[in-house]
Amino acid sequence: MPSRFAIAFPLGVTVGKWTRAFEQRLPDVELVVRPSDDPLAVLAAGDADMVFARDAEADDDRHLIPLYAEDVVVVAHHEHLLTLEEHLRIADLDGEPRVTGEPSEALMRSVAAGDGIALLPASVAKALRRKDVVALPLEDASQSRIGLTWPREGQHPLVDDFIGIVRGRTAHSSRNPEIAAREAADGRKAGSPRTPSGGRAPSGPRSSTPRKRPRRR
Repeated sequence: MPSRFAIAFPLGVTVGKWTRAFEQRLPDVELVVRPSDDPLAVLAAGDADMVFARDAEADDDRHLIPLYAEDVVVVAHHEHLLTLEEHLRIADLDGEPRVTGEPSEALMRSVAAGDGIALLPASVAKALRRKDVVALPLEDASQSRIGLTWPREGQHPLVDDFIGIVRGRTAHSSRNPEIAAREAADGRKAGSPRTPSGGRAPSGPRSSTPRKRPRRR
């Protein structure tokens, strides 16, 4: 079995529950997890075996599994006139100065300074939140899509295991029979003695003292 597996992920994507499950299921594998502004570049450079990517597509070089989509929001100064609108649409943003660039604390500082508004995925806006900046929902904005992607050539042997974890597949349904067998054995060692198949756990002895009938008056 390979001794190392590396993944990368962009801002706003939370991977902890999957990486913890991977480490528990494959304790002998060194899992390298790194945040990145450009996970696809990390993948192309060979510095990751699999990455979470935002708004990516499958192509001749990469497989891609779509995972989920999230709303895009407007971030603006907390006293911006747009905050007075009950419903916001893309057309309502016409003429508004825009702050562009990679999502970062610097971008949010620029928004807070009143330089303009920015469009960000909701999870990114939450990760970069400030007290003087608000995130406003957009009713007709395209959603941001998160996918899991890896190279078509030279696929890492543990890719299927990680996909299974992300999709919620248990060790017993894993494509790796060694992992399933090992965890099943560990579970049997840690478990308590079972009652006979189809039977109930024995209950305490019943009292042999007859019940007294109530007297009639």
